[in-house]
Amino acid sequence: MSTPSIERINVNFPRPVLEDLRRLVPAKRRSEVIARATARELRRLKLAALFEQAEQNPIWRAENYPQLSDGNAMDAALAELRSIGTPASPPARAGVRQKARRE
Repeated sequence: MSTPSIERINVNFPRPVLEDLRRLVPAKRRSEVIARATARELRRLKLAALFEQAEQNPIWRAENYPQLSDGNAMDAALAELRSIGTPASPPARAGVRQKARRE
């Protein structure tokens, strides 16, 4: 696996944050801590953007699913699904070789 390329940047920090960073993190580990914290925050922002997008353009609309309109309707839909049942084991696929169990 190759190492990701690294670039140097200049960043301004509020004085109290920088003081805490200097006090709590050894000098040779500060870049790593800052990069990890930034990556974590970027993941959070990306997820928030996805939720915002889903709110603006929902994948499904409630009016298309009357069986989910209220609690009683949901209970009835679930009861119907449960009455159908599920197979005890998935059907074997033709042409797919099963692995032998070791005993």
